[in-house]
Amino acid sequence: YGIKKTVAKDFLMDLTRDVQRNVQNVLDVQGCVRDQFMEDRSLLGRLFQRTGGTELKFLVDSGLWFGGLLGLIQMIVALYWDNPWTLSVGGTLV
Repeated sequence: YGIKKTVAKDFLMDLTRDVQRNVQNVLDVQGCVRDQFMEDRSLLGRLFQRTGGTELKFLVDSGLWFGGLLGLIQMIVALYWDNPWTLSVGGTLV
């Protein structure tokens, strides 16, 4: 019984090492992840909100302030300089 246990233990350790070294050949990790995201699309949304929530909040807040500031500048330029292309150029810059 002792020798069987040793052989089984050695076999499992070797098998585990081989799987770890060749995990891409044994398991399609990208495919599994992709399939799970396609099966439960809300999972991808939750993952994005959890990992990128702070960055998304910064983008929304900074977009509000920078867009408002540039829109205000564009409005002042349009009030004092009556050229039809000023709104197009300002919109392109924003």
